[in-house]
Formats: sequence, C-alpha cells, structure tokens
Amino acid sequence: MEDSIKSKTQLKKEADDIQHFGIEISNLPNHKIKELSLSDEIKEAIIFYKEIKKNSAKRRQAQFLGKLLRDFDLTHVTKEMETLKGSLRLQIKFEHEAELWRDKLVNDQTTLAEYIDEFQPDLTNLNQTINAARREYESNKKSKNYRNLYRIILADIKKLRSAP
Repeated sequence: MEDSIKSKTQLKKEADDIQHFGIEISNLPNHKIKELSLSDEIKEAIIFYKEIKKNSAKRRQAQFLGKLLRDFDLTHVTKEMETLKGSLRLQIKFEHEAELWRDKLVNDQTTLAEYIDEFQPDLTNLNQTINAARREYESNKKSKNYRNLYRIILADIKKLRSAP
C-alpha cells in the first residue's frame, strides 16, 4: 500500500514537470498550439502566457497553466508534441542541408552537376540565381538572390526527402 503513496517531493516534481511542459508548448507558434488536442481554456492560457512580458506575472501564469494541465489527460498531447518535435527537427535538418548546398554552389562551380544529379531541379532560373548569388557573395552583400537560392534549394530538398 505504501508503494502507491507519493511523497510531497514527488508530487512537487510532477507538478513542476507539467508546468514546464506547458511552457514548452508555449514555444510553439499560435497556429500549432490551436491544433493541439487541448481544451480551449488551456489554449487561451498558453497563448496569454506568451504575451506576458513581466516576470512575476509570467511566473503566476505558468503556475496557473500548470494547474490547468494537471487536471487534463496529457497522454494524447504528449504524443502530438513528440510528433511536432520530430517534424521540427526534420525541418531544421532540411534547412541546414540547404545552407550547406547554397554555400557549395556559391563557392564551387563544379558542385552544380552534383546538385543536378541528386535533386533533378527545375533549371529555369537556377543558373541565373546561382550566378547572381555569387556576385552578391563576392561583394559581401548577401541579399535577395542569396536568399532566393536558399529557398530554391530548400524546396528541392523538401520535395526529394519528404516524398514517401
């Protein structure tokens, strides 16, 4: 019988973990928060927490958020958060790969053939964008074309890597 009784310290730790989980949810964009299977009251509390600037008010709102979450079954939401984290990690991986390819394409002219072999991109504006990005890079003015090249590469990576 004593195995099922939790100490005060364990209860506090669980409450803190739930509160930190709510704060972790608040790091998501608002449209992702609204997609989670939480009650409307909890979603509003999370979004309100994000808007608060003062530390003491933010702390109180985090405590209130923890209280709301303690009364809510979080098993489904935890799974949703893990899925979101996985997709965010994948997005970050794609973004890093796109940055690497952009740097290779701008700095080494022989990389274009390798890029074409791997991604079979739409070549209509690719060469022009690469050349313009090279000129911007050489003049230390990483601007429009440098960003456009990144967007083109990122789209190609997503198209190739996300396909089932």
